[in-house]
Amino acid sequence: IRYADRTFPNGLRAILVPDRRVPSVAINVAYRVGGKDDPPGRSGFAHLFEHLMFKGTARTAPETLDRLTEDVGGYNNAFTSEDITNYYEVVPSNHLEPLLWAEADRLASLNVNAENFATEREVVIGEYDQRVLAEPYGMLDELVNREAYAVHPYRRGVIGSPAELNVASLDDVVAFHATYYRPDNALLVVAGDLDVDETFAMIERWFGPIPTPAGAIPRVHAVEPPQTAERRYEYRAANVPLPASEEAYHIPAASHPDAAALDVLATLLGSGRRSRLYTSLVYDKQVATNAYAAADLREHAGLFGVRVTCARGVALADAQAALAHELERVRTDPPTETE
Repeated sequence: IRYADRTFPNGLRAILVPDRRVPSVAINVAYRVGGKDDPPGRSGFAHLFEHLMFKGTARTAPETLDRLTEDVGGYNNAFTSEDITNYYEVVPSNHLEPLLWAEADRLASLNVNAENFATEREVVIGEYDQRVLAEPYGMLDELVNREAYAVHPYRRGVIGSPAELNVASLDDVVAFHATYYRPDNALLVVAGDLDVDETFAMIERWFGPIPTPAGAIPRVHAVEPPQTAERRYEYRAANVPLPASEEAYHIPAASHPDAAALDVLATLLGSGRRSRLYTSLVYDKQVATNAYAAADLREHAGLFGVRVTCARGVALADAQAALAHELERVRTDPPTETE
């Protein structure tokens, strides 16, 4: 991938990837703030701002991003992870500059007021209710994070605690925005049908005047101590139809040389219905309704998870034994060239 990389005087880093094959562009703004950066006792703040960033600015009404994208045949969305909050739009390439203006505008003059805070806090809490409490296995991801980490803030997850969100004040939210939403904490990537010099000029025009605050950006320096023995946790809920189990192994950060190998291993073991876990546990032995693996590579040390959901009438111990067999097999029976 050929790209142009520039850091502007206010600290904003921009990467441009020209690709003239289709007449559209993708604009992506990633802020280096995620669930791990939530203030103590205020989990869910990074996720909350994923929502607040769509609520309008001093110059624009709510849903302006929707009008600038959907009304011209494009789309927009956002997500929050443990390490970043990410915003993106895809539009016809002749609409690039209005979107760069809109992204700069919501960085510089977002409306963080009591009404928007109250509304979006309820939306985030509603997501917790829907995705964690209501879904049969929704609590599993929350518990894996919480139990796998002893001291690192990764243990709080991303979606946010309703109890902590409910006691947060508007001042807390304003302070969080001022701390992390600044040009030197953002990475802007534009890919598609673009001219590099023209696009850098647009970025300079709209993002360049945004000042950089004087204070340093707080960073998480917690180091998870080595785990010396297996830990187990059991959870029961009335809405879980079949037993499920996840094993989470500590792995290095995404910057580690082994990251790519772990990603390939996760694909080989448990990505899709041709993977080893699915073929063996679901098709051949029929002890599971689902089985997969994932290398959750993060800025700091992450987790490699392998999960199995039992077939009806199958004991969890039998499904776990079949899973253990496949984990041992991948050590002793390396992947073939076809795999």
